[in-house]
Amino acid sequence: MRKLASLQIVKHVRPIAGADVIEAVGVLGWECVAKKGEFREGDPCVYFEIDSLLPEEPRYEFLRASSFKPDLGKFKLRTVRLRKHLSQGLALPMGLFPEAAGLPVGSDLTELLGVEQYEPPIPAQIAGDTRTFRWSIPKTEEIRVQQDDEHHFLAALAGKPYYISLKLDGTSCTFIIDPKDGEFHACGRNYSYKQTPDHTFWKVNDRYRIKAGLESLGGEIALQGEIVGPGIQGNKLGLKEVDFYAFTVVNTATRTRLPLDEALGIAAAVGVPFVPVLERGEAFSYSMTDLLDRARGRYRDHFPAAKEAQEREGIVVRSLCGSISFKAISNEFLLAER
Repeated sequence: MRKLASLQIVKHVRPIAGADVIEAVGVLGWECVAKKGEFREGDPCVYFEIDSLLPEEPRYEFLRASSFKPDLGKFKLRTVRLRKHLSQGLALPMGLFPEAAGLPVGSDLTELLGVEQYEPPIPAQIAGDTRTFRWSIPKTEEIRVQQDDEHHFLAALAGKPYYISLKLDGTSCTFIIDPKDGEFHACGRNYSYKQTPDHTFWKVNDRYRIKAGLESLGGEIALQGEIVGPGIQGNKLGLKEVDFYAFTVVNTATRTRLPLDEALGIAAAVGVPFVPVLERGEAFSYSMTDLLDRARGRYRDHFPAAKEAQEREGIVVRSLCGSISFKAISNEFLLAER
C-alpha cells in the first residue's frame, strides 16, 4: 500500500528563478513547491504524494482554490507547474501535525491523517457485483521510481539483465484460478466480479477463452494486465473495442512473477496480447533522471489510432527474471491529467 502521507526529511531547498515567495523543496525523489523560508535542508516534514485526497480541514484550507473537489469533499493533489517549475506532492511543516510528534522518519501517516488515494470513477461496463476473493498473489501496484529514496531498486537492478515495457492507461485486471479451491476469477484491482454477459472482464475472457487457456496450462498460472479501450480512461490508445494486454504472468503456487520470455510464451499460448516491450538489455545502468526522460513519449508510436498529441503514461522497468519491478510515470502525462 502506498504511503500517501509520511514523515520525511527535506533533502534540499533550491530557489526558483523569478519567484519571490516560493522555492523548491526536495523530499524522497520528488520535488515540490513550498513557501520561501518554510524549510531548511534537514528539516522534518509531512509529505503528501500526488493522487492523495486530503480531508476538509483548516490546515489544508490554502489549497481550496486550486485543489478542492466539491463532489469528493476533499482536496486532491496533482502534478502542477508553478513559475515553470514542476511541483509534485506537498510538504508541510511538522508544527501543523501534533498527532505525528515523536514518530520516526519514514512513518506512514496515511491512516492517522485520514488521507485517501484518489481512484478514477469505475466505468459502467466494469462496475458490477463483487464476490468474495482472498488475494493469493501480489496485486498489480508498482512503486514509482521517485519513491525509491535510497535507490534500492536502482542499485539492486544495476548491471543485471532487464527490460522496459510500455505502461498502458486503462484499468488493471487479473485472471486467476484460485489455488485454494480451483475456482476461476476475473478481478479488478481490489475485487473479483461476478460473471455477467455485459461485464467487460468477462467479455474479454470469452473472447480469448482465458479460463480454458489457464486450465490447459495446469491451473497454476495467473494473467495480470490492463483493460483498455472505449469508455476506459478516455480510450487514450484510440482502440475500436475494449481489449486486454497482459503485463505480468504469475505462478500461483510460488506467488512469483515469471521471467519475461516465459511470460511472453504463456501469453502467446493463451492467445492474449502482451504489452509492448520497448527495450531489453544485459546490464541496467539508468539513473532516476534517465528513467523519467525514458518515460516520455506518445502512444501513437505503438498504437496508430491514438491521437497524435496523446502522451503515454510511462514505463515499467523489471529485471529479466521478474523479481525487481518499478515504474516511471511521464511528467508530461501527469501535467495533462488535470
